[in-house]
This record gives sequence, C-alpha cells and structure tokens, in this order.
Amino acid sequence: MMVDDAVLTVMVLGEIGVGKSSMVNLIVGEYVAGCSPDVEVCTRGTTKHEATVESMKLHIWEVSGFNKPEDLKKNAPDIEDKFGPMLEARASVNVILFCMRGQKVTATTKRILERIHGIFKKRIPIVLVINHLERERDMEDWWRRNQNTLGTSMSGTRHTCVTGLPDYEEKWRKSREELVAVLRSEYPSRERTAVPLESALRGHLRGNGQTDAGWFTWLLCKLGFGGAA
Repeated sequence: MMVDDAVLTVMVLGEIGVGKSSMVNLIVGEYVAGCSPDVEVCTRGTTKHEATVESMKLHIWEVSGFNKPEDLKKNAPDIEDKFGPMLEARASVNVILFCMRGQKVTATTKRILERIHGIFKKRIPIVLVINHLERERDMEDWWRRNQNTLGTSMSGTRHTCVTGLPDYEEKWRKSREELVAVLRSEYPSRERTAVPLESALRGHLRGNGQTDAGWFTWLLCKLGFGGAA
C-alpha cells in the first residue's frame, strides 16, 4: 500500500478546556470537532481529523486534555488514552500545536508546557497557540505582556495569538489566517520532517537514561510494537 507523503500531520495538545476542538475547527474553517460553551470537556478521547485546507492535506490529531504534569510521566493507562490511538496508527508528526488559554499563565500550565517541551524539543517543532483572546484590542498584546512568564526554556518558540469564536468575525478570520500560515510554513518540508511518535517517545526516554521504562514497554507491547524502549 502506498503512503501519501503529501500529508502534513498536526498534533494538538493542551490542558483540559483550553479550546483544542475550537482550534481544529478554526484550521478547517468549519465545524468538524465537537465543542460547546456549555461543556467543560469537549475532547473526550484522542481523535483524528482529515481535511484539505487551501490545497494542504492535513491529518490533525486532537489529543485528549491534560489536567496535571504527571499525566505525561508514568501513568500508563492515561498515556495510553492520550497517545495510544496515534501509536496504534503508527502516526508520524510534523508539528505540535500547544494550546493555552489567554489568561494569567498558571504554574500548572508552565509545568505541562515544560514537560511537552522536554519530550519533543529538537524532535518535533512546537508552536504555542494562545486562545480566547477575542477581548484583546490587539491579540498580540497578550504575548507582549506574558512571554517572559513562560520560562527560559520556551525562549524563541514560535507562537500565534487567536480566538476560536466565530462571533468575533474579524478576529476569527485573522486568527485562521495566522494559524493556516503556520501550517503552510511547515508544509513544503513535510516529507523529510515527519517524526514517528513512537520514535520521539523512545528518544526522550533514552535521552533521560530510561532505557527500561516499564509503562512505555507495557504500552508498546500492548499495541503490538514489541522491543524495549
């Protein structure tokens, strides 16, 4: 079976309730990911969305939300819930969109962001997507006020300030243009930059001296990979 190398694979990560589903809808330009202002948690499980956006073929993996940094550590069932569907699909990733709420940066957000950065840095590009900025006169003002609170590890990380609420039509349109532009910048190099998620996780474990991480070995064996981490 031939593999379609023209696909750009995007992984959307973030805490519970930051608006990951609305970011998927923003990218696609229509309602494809379930979200509602009346529901705290929209992303019930990791979901794959396929779409063509301005001639770009995209696979968007919307990963169920984290609620604490430990979700990314050694909790095998929780890791399986979040990354299991991608590992099972042998998914490779070109770019990570890490979604945050446009409010004061909390210690929990910083720790989760640092954990994501520690796992995927130098392997998969990470773009910060700051959401819920519709009340800002200029959405970029949030970044000017808050960029220094994110920690030195995120220095130089690419970002975009957005709103996923279509009621704010002009800002929504600008948000979509900027987010699509981020993906378009990654699109030409998609064939050579795609990194298997399994390889990225293995590389992180090896880099931290965890050559026999029980939870990861258990998960890989369960999903049919076999072999030590």
